[in-house]
Amino acid sequence: MATEADASGIGQQAQSETDSQMFRLRVWLRQKDFFSHVLLAIVTFIVLLPLLWIISTSFKDRLEFSTNSAALIPSSFSLVNYMYMFEAIQQLPIYMRNSFILAGGVTLIQVFCSALAGYAFARMRFWGRDFIFVAIIVSMFVPRAGGLMALYELMTFLKRRNSILGLILLFAAGLPAAIFIMRQAFLAIPQEVEESAFIDGASWWQTFWRIALPLATSAMVIIGTLAFVGVWSDYILTYTMIDRDAQMTISVGIKKVLATSYESALSPRFRNQFAGEAADATMLLFSALPVIIIYALMQKWFMRGLTEGAIKF
Repeated sequence: MATEADASGIGQQAQSETDSQMFRLRVWLRQKDFFSHVLLAIVTFIVLLPLLWIISTSFKDRLEFSTNSAALIPSSFSLVNYMYMFEAIQQLPIYMRNSFILAGGVTLIQVFCSALAGYAFARMRFWGRDFIFVAIIVSMFVPRAGGLMALYELMTFLKRRNSILGLILLFAAGLPAAIFIMRQAFLAIPQEVEESAFIDGASWWQTFWRIALPLATSAMVIIGTLAFVGVWSDYILTYTMIDRDAQMTISVGIKKVLATSYESALSPRFRNQFAGEAADATMLLFSALPVIIIYALMQKWFMRGLTEGAIKF
């Protein structure tokens, strides 16, 4: 009996020590999570600081900017920069329309074409498949600026310069990264799902359209987001191919205004009312606003695509 009591006491003591160790471990992990969250909050603030400063500066008039330029919260809010922007850029609605048409058209074409090509490289077997895919991947590392003159000559020969349609086709041709992403997304789908569709009599197209494509939605969101943002913010290629003001995008139009002298563009009612830097911040913020909204709306799908392995470099 004594032996059983001693064994029971030793077991209870060991259990108590184990519980104590687990409790200390949980406390340490909670403290570690707290410090991790604090560190992430600091990093997030540092990353968002330029954006917060631009938003704050856009509401500062000349006096506020000269006396309190570094403040994130203005002492007095003013809309003079926005009023000047809409007066200085009279073609602003046209620039925005062109940008939405260009970015939207490129996004739709890239998503559709990359999905078709990615599925072919992932599932179909044909002669030269691996060689063609490697060639496409290698073309990703060719800088676009290196072939800018060749693209200019090609667009001139095809009579597609100063054309939104020509720009859509030009940007939509940049498919290597999109094809790679879609191929990886389709490879992550179990083949048994598609094989069961083939057994039921489905064709390649039916399997692709009804089974594989819905399962690769996150990858398509990633491609669409990257395509929209890249085309919307592009300057050098659009500026090279477009000469007419009626076909310019918002990035080119904003840059044209930023390059001009504010004094020459001012009307009498705006003199001594705003600072040039604050006006620059307002125009840059306005041009970036659609991209920010797109990221905010697509954040859930974008992160889901990343975590599901749609991008595997």
